[in-house]
Amino acid sequence: HQSVPRFIDRLDQLRAPSEAAAQSERPIYIMAMSKITSMDDKLKLALGMGAALYFADAPRYRRLIQASTWGPLALLACFTYRHQNSSNAEIKSVLDTLLGAVSKGVLSPAMKTVMGDIAGLVLLREVLKYALATQRCLLNAYTNTNGQVKWGKVIQRTVLTYVMALGKKLPVVSGIIEKEVAGEVSKMEKDLDHEFSELKAKSNLELLDKMPESGIPAEEISDMMDRVAVIEDKMWESGRCSGAVYHGERKHLELLNKAYAAFSLTNPLHPDIWPSSMKFEAEVVKWVANMMRGDDDGVCGALTSGGTESIILAAKSHRDKFREEYNITQPEIIACTSAHAAIDKACDLMGIKLVKVPMNKDTYEIDMNAVSRALTADTIMIYSSAPNFPNGIIDPIKELSEMAVARGVGLHVDCCLGGFILPFAKKLNIPGVNIPDFDFGLPGVTSMSVDTHKYGYASKGTSVVLYRDSKLRKYQYFAYPDWTGGLYVTPTIAGSRPGALTAACWASLATLGQEGFMKRTQEIIECRMRLQKEVEKIDGLFILGNPQAMILCFGSNDFPVLNVGDLMSKKGWSLNSLQHPDSIHLCCTVRTCGPEVEADFITDLKACVAQAAARALEAPEEGGNAAIYGMASGMPSGPVKELMYTYTDAKLKA
Repeated sequence: HQSVPRFIDRLDQLRAPSEAAAQSERPIYIMAMSKITSMDDKLKLALGMGAALYFADAPRYRRLIQASTWGPLALLACFTYRHQNSSNAEIKSVLDTLLGAVSKGVLSPAMKTVMGDIAGLVLLREVLKYALATQRCLLNAYTNTNGQVKWGKVIQRTVLTYVMALGKKLPVVSGIIEKEVAGEVSKMEKDLDHEFSELKAKSNLELLDKMPESGIPAEEISDMMDRVAVIEDKMWESGRCSGAVYHGERKHLELLNKAYAAFSLTNPLHPDIWPSSMKFEAEVVKWVANMMRGDDDGVCGALTSGGTESIILAAKSHRDKFREEYNITQPEIIACTSAHAAIDKACDLMGIKLVKVPMNKDTYEIDMNAVSRALTADTIMIYSSAPNFPNGIIDPIKELSEMAVARGVGLHVDCCLGGFILPFAKKLNIPGVNIPDFDFGLPGVTSMSVDTHKYGYASKGTSVVLYRDSKLRKYQYFAYPDWTGGLYVTPTIAGSRPGALTAACWASLATLGQEGFMKRTQEIIECRMRLQKEVEKIDGLFILGNPQAMILCFGSNDFPVLNVGDLMSKKGWSLNSLQHPDSIHLCCTVRTCGPEVEADFITDLKACVAQAAARALEAPEEGGNAAIYGMASGMPSGPVKELMYTYTDAKLKA
């Protein structure tokens, strides 16, 4: 209420009768405007062209200007140029109207119209931008394998999400919503408590509510752990798990356990005490960089706790680089809807806007046209997969590399799953397998994540993040020189790190060698190919895309395929249930390879498909994945998240 009268008083001062007084009272931007007005026409034209570059959607040029001090001047020159070249008195420029309003001291009707139009256009742009982004995600999520959009689901999810968001702002409605959600959460808690109690009972474990007073004898603890391990190992040793345990041979496990035991106290944070940790980490990173054709290009990296941390660090490095070098303060990363959820977590933690683009409905690769449309001046990185987790499809990384170079953005390759399969498969030249270029041999690739604890067959808790050069890697570091405890710097998120896992990782890669990885890669890919041929013969099932690596993903247009997954679980199989579209995948490992396991899988799958087809119109059983995913697809994301939080709480409950 006080600012408007003060603003009018200020305008009156600017209209002071004394010219000298007026000049002395003029704000600096008015004086700058008068200087620009008297400039030579060629200079004004040059400044106008600079302003055009500033507003053009060409990231390289715009970032060049953003990184300098010319941005505000270019903006000012743009309006000045328009002002000086408004020859038609009836068609006034924005600057003419603004200056006219300032000289009068009031907002004229024309000024109000112009300002209203500008505000309306800005608002309309944001609304359309949000609507198009929502439409892309929903259409991709609810499009079946034939390219047909499930408009009922799209409209239902959109309306429910909007109603939920609006309802939470209304006190009466929000209370009803919270009551309904609380009821579902309470019901789910009871079901989960019962389910997890049964799972714990299978391991014959006594539940302890608090730490023992006098301690349990070491021999008793050892016997108990041995007994539990024998029970739990039976599941993965049978080869009926999708992924989870990627190697599992006893001789190999014994070596990893010995390496861990020998270095169980080591901490890479103290290299002066344990210099061996430096050797193990540096050599693992170097070996993996060599696999990714980065040995001669200065490719470097670090060992992390897993693929998620590797992806978080890659996102952080790109964010900080583009903020420091190009003044990008509202960064964006482009990723496909099939990208691993780790990039969603990374963007959530790092305050980065994640722009999701759809898959190609025929190939299940990232849609290149959608990527091109999504690129803006704030894009810092494109996220690609080799292969993606859901369908096992390798994105067109060569084409993405060309696009990244042309637009001056980073390109991350998520090779967490394929890091120790694709390089060796490319060398093997297996008939029917075509591994495209995916690594640092492509100039646009700026970072990669490779999990050593998957097909590197190391103990759980290790991964490698790689960068094109040490300059980019520097941005992942944390350094704090002013701590009273001394100079503090860490290469990754963690402070202390388990050197034992680093030693076990090194032991795994060293003992297998390139020949060992070549042998196991061939076994796994040929296993997937044999299973794929048999699955393709089963009526009602089809393979998603054209898999080239270890994942076999199948769906159905004839019956709810998630029912097949529930039926397979009753036969002792642990497969991955997927959504958007509904499908199931088997991630082949060393444990899967072998005629007995393969034959059992096909026999059980045929029986479960026949049963699911016969019950296609029946409601899914309560508690199964089909029922859970079916419920989630019809609910807005808010309540679904609450149920997911409840599930996590139940797992962490003693």
